Order: sequence, then structure tokens, then C-alpha cells
Amino acid sequence: MLRQLAAPAIVDPQGAGIRIELLKKIKSKGDDAMKAAIGKSAFDRYGQHAKLLQIQTVFHLACGKNTFLLAGTGFGKSRIPEIYHTILPKTANGVILVLNPLDTLGDNQVLEKKRAGFSAINLTKLTFNVEEANKVVNGTYNFVYLSTEIFLNSRLWDQVYFCPNFQNRLALVVIDEAHIIYQWGLVESSSGKDKAVALGRIEDIAIFRPCYGKMGGWLLTRNNKPILLMSATCRPIAIESIKKSLKLEDHNVCVVRGELTRPEIRIIRVPITSSMSSCVGLAPLFAPQSEVLDAQIVPTLIYSSSRNRTLQVMKVVDEACGTPGVSMRPNSLVVRRFHSCTGEKDKLKVVEDFAADKLLMISCTMALGMGQNWSRVRQVIQMGRGDPSAIC
Repeated sequence: MLRQLAAPAIVDPQGAGIRIELLKKIKSKGDDAMKAAIGKSAFDRYGQHAKLLQIQTVFHLACGKNTFLLAGTGFGKSRIPEIYHTILPKTANGVILVLNPLDTLGDNQVLEKKRAGFSAINLTKLTFNVEEANKVVNGTYNFVYLSTEIFLNSRLWDQVYFCPNFQNRLALVVIDEAHIIYQWGLVESSSGKDKAVALGRIEDIAIFRPCYGKMGGWLLTRNNKPILLMSATCRPIAIESIKKSLKLEDHNVCVVRGELTRPEIRIIRVPITSSMSSCVGLAPLFAPQSEVLDAQIVPTLIYSSSRNRTLQVMKVVDEACGTPGVSMRPNSLVVRRFHSCTGEKDKLKVVEDFAADKLLMISCTMALGMGQNWSRVRQVIQMGRGDPSAIC
């Protein structure tokens, strides 16, 4: 039974009253024929054959089964919702809802979807208003990205999500970086000393998404549409906890496992003999400018566990390169920092410049996010032990 909620901001809350379904020519096929049709749809769209596990994942979703996809970076996880959208009737204006851990990740994925020929929007506190709410309800956007804060705590989003017009258009719910439900959701379920310890390890986690542990109730209302969970780093214990948190039954969850390793990616552990707060252990990784020109520095992301250390990292890089003070310039071409308290315009500028090859390095915290599709990245440095799954 759909929750009844007044929706004064929505112009047409009822819509046509037609519930979105798969294309009849695909829905009526047997298993093997349906997989072949999914593969053909993907080939027609992209001009290349989809991977077998991509087709298998879309097949499970087409059968109405919740699906947990475990696959490494570069597998093509983001293409799976796109392929699923191609087997929906174009005239139905189906909507795929994507829950993102970070706004910057949503911005990155919106750009990807637009390049692929889909309409998409990332709903943030700055962009979500009554006008956009009505566009979402009417199916203007194929993909709608939003954070859990808006999903759970926005009254305007409640009007969108629970109105029959949107529920009839909702085709799929995607939870990207699903391991975050386990990592951040556990913070919400902790209490007292344990919660303080969990929040104290990394400064930026304190303002992140503990409400990830509360999504299960809301997701029960999705007009019986499947959920796609995607992650590259999820242990068996995390998978079980996530299923329990989202109230997913074992009989209706398919786990698809892809290749988690990449032969061209190496993980190197460098012992640190100095204090972590000084960050001087980073210095040997960089050569003086007289030996290595700025243009020869490989694109790098340097993750630190606190906001203060992102600044210290920049100072150490300056000293190692023999260019003291250069990183303090607002538009430095070598290194800039990104953390939760960075201004919104500065965040956007850093991300755009790095993606456009105008910036060599970013000194950042977890606020920069995971899952950014930056093919130019050649080196990721994690200062301290941290959490490996956060940057894989």
C-alpha cells in the first residue's frame, strides 16, 4: 500500500496512473532469449558487446530480483543501470534513482550519463527546489542522483518519492558504493564510547552519512522495483549486514561476483619512521623541481585522515620539490586540497581542474569521495593505515 502524503508542491501527483514495465518484446522472452535481447540492446546502444556478467546482472534486475554486484574498478558497473534503462519503453519516461554517498561523486556521474546520451541530475541542497521536484516527478530525467540526507530528511523529496506519479515511473533503485552502508551505517547503530571512537578516527566521517543505516524502511516503498547494489570492496560479513539493514530476504537477492583485481594496479606499503602528523614520510616520493619538471609529475590523489594534515601534506610536497609556498596559492597548478570544509565553489574548481588536466595533485580527505571516474589518475597515496576499502 503506497503511503498517502499530501503533495502541495507537486503539480500532477497522480499522473497517467500507468506503472512502468519492461518492453513487451523483452519481457515475454525466455531466459536465454532475454539475455540475448539484453546483449543486443547494449550493442545497439554502445557499438560494443556487453560483458557476460553485465548481461547477467541486468537479467536478474529484469526478472525483478534485487542484485548485489561485486566487481573491481574498470569493470563497467556504471553501465549496468544504463543498459537496464534501454530495455524500458522510451515513452514511459522511466526514472532510475541512484543513492550516492557524496555530492562530488554524483556530479561526476551526471556528466558521464550526459555524455552517454541520458538526461540526469544530481539533487543537492543547492539544486533541489520545487521546479526540479516537478521535473523529476514527470520523468524529465532518466537518472536522479541524491544523497541519503535528502532521501530521508527532505519534506520536498517525500512529496516526490511517495506521490503515485513518481512511483509509477520508478524503474530501479541503485545504491552506489554499497559498502558504505556497512561502514557509515554502523556508526549510527553504535553508541557511547564505541560511537565516539568510530567517529574520531577520521574527522570528516563525523559529518558524513550515518543515516545510511536507516534506509531500509524507506526502500520498502519502491513499487516492488528491484534494488541494484554495487561495490568493489565488500566482505561477506558486510554483505550480510547490508541485507539485514535494507530488509532484503536471501531468496530475493542475487550476488554477482566479478573480477576484483587489476593486473596493472600495484599496492605498495611504505613504512613510516616519523610521526604521521608531520607527513615528512611523504617527502621521498617527490623529487626536486630541478630533476623532475611539474609536467612530469603523475596525476596523484593523496588521502589524509584529517583536514589539518591535508595542509601539512602540501607543505611537505613544496619542501620536497624545492618550491616553498607554491602550494599556498589558490590556483596552484601542482597541488590543492579538498575536504569537508572546503567552499562549494572551490570544491567544484578543484574537481574540474583535475579532470581537465589543469591540476597535478589533490591533497584530500574522504570528502573527495570514492568511485570518481578519472582515467588520468596514476597514483593514489593513503597516509596512514586508514580504511583500504574507502579508496579501492
